[in-house]
Amino acid sequence: MKRRLVAGVMLGAALLLGGCAESPFRKQPDVASRISPQALMALQESAAVAYAQGNAPGAIGLYTQLVQSAPNDVQAWHRLGNLELLNEHYAHALLAYEHVLQLGGGDAGVWHNVAVIRLREAQAALNQVQAQAPSPANAMLRANSARAAQALPQVLALLSPQQAPAPAPPAAAPPDGEQP
Repeated sequence: MKRRLVAGVMLGAALLLGGCAESPFRKQPDVASRISPQALMALQESAAVAYAQGNAPGAIGLYTQLVQSAPNDVQAWHRLGNLELLNEHYAHALLAYEHVLQLGGGDAGVWHNVAVIRLREAQAALNQVQAQAPSPANAMLRANSARAAQALPQVLALLSPQQAPAPAPPAAAPPDGEQP
């Protein structure tokens, strides 16, 4: 069991590292030196307009160009992460948010989004247990994983901005000053 876990972790790390080599966020050679300040400002404006208009595909393309041209632009990395998260491109979103954190721009919103991505990844991994552990010897593993996978949507719903609970109405004071 331990060997399988270690092998799985090593495979996952290899896939993750291999995926990083293919990242669309990798800086192209000499891109930053070929773009003028005016072109950079125009790119920033175009990306911001596409972002504000909800044009996710256009904004992703523009912000990808922008982070390649200005790799220290925290806002560009943050917005690119937001767009990738909204489009359920979790690996790309996580890479963008990690750049934000590396650049020192890690506010509560970035950490929140990183948590959401990691919970979604955990949910996908738990769902895979059902397919990967069919033998009767893995019955407890499947059952525990299934319970955890069923609980995660509730946790994710708590993190969703649309699901913010309304504040509770103030409680009536108990008679004679008693504490509830």
